[in-house]
Amino acid sequence: MVDRMKVNGVELAYELTGKGDETVVFLNGIAMSIVHWKPFADALGAYRCLAHDFRGQILSGRPEERYTLAGQADDLWELLKGFGIRRVHLVGTSYGSAVGFFFAFAHPDAVASMTVIDGADRVDPLMRAAVEAWRAAALASPTAFYRGLIPWTYSASWIGKNEAFLTEREAAIASFPRNYFTAFASLCDAFLELDVSAELHRITCPTLVLEGGKDILTPGYGRKIADAIAGARFATMPGAGHAEVVEAPAPIIAEVRAFLAGLAR
Repeated sequence: MVDRMKVNGVELAYELTGKGDETVVFLNGIAMSIVHWKPFADALGAYRCLAHDFRGQILSGRPEERYTLAGQADDLWELLKGFGIRRVHLVGTSYGSAVGFFFAFAHPDAVASMTVIDGADRVDPLMRAAVEAWRAAALASPTAFYRGLIPWTYSASWIGKNEAFLTEREAAIASFPRNYFTAFASLCDAFLELDVSAELHRITCPTLVLEGGKDILTPGYGRKIADAIAGARFATMPGAGHAEVVEAPAPIIAEVRAFLAGLAR
């Protein structure tokens, strides 16, 4: 069940499930929402699981302001304080993994572990061109926006098998309010400022880094991130595109479960 909490002046939508002693926090990709993490929360029933939409995303408040990755991390900190949660396992994908970096920089003692899925530590020219194209399309046309995301987000094989789903999703997005698209542009602006290459060594918690084998948006960044974080474990998910948490959740869930189980030993 989705609930809401006012945090730093903005209502954040969240879902908190499970009753475990440890908490896993899921951090959305830029166009994701809480529902995309349901298979993960269901599979990690031994943990308390928290998912929320960042400010600017579909279920949370979308103020007309400049967003920052550090600000999104601070929203998470205040949300956790509201629940009295002091230590978490972070599981972030893409934009969410970047927010996770900033959270770990600001609150290292609060991070028991981190899982980085299809993340990046900086924005290279190809990534910048893609995100700037998404931004422009979001402000121009819901249809152009969604269609522009598809080839960067999913693998070719997944697209071929899910044409009906993509058509339905395109129709749903066309009905979103105008401020969803202007807020998305602000989320893009925040991501385009990402450059933490020289800071990753500050992350000292156990870290798992996963990368989709068919990811064309952030290829190679997983290995770089894992090399920069002492003791980090790296694995490739064959066949999956950038949005692998949506496209192929089962193998990622298995990796995360094994990773967390290993920490408990």
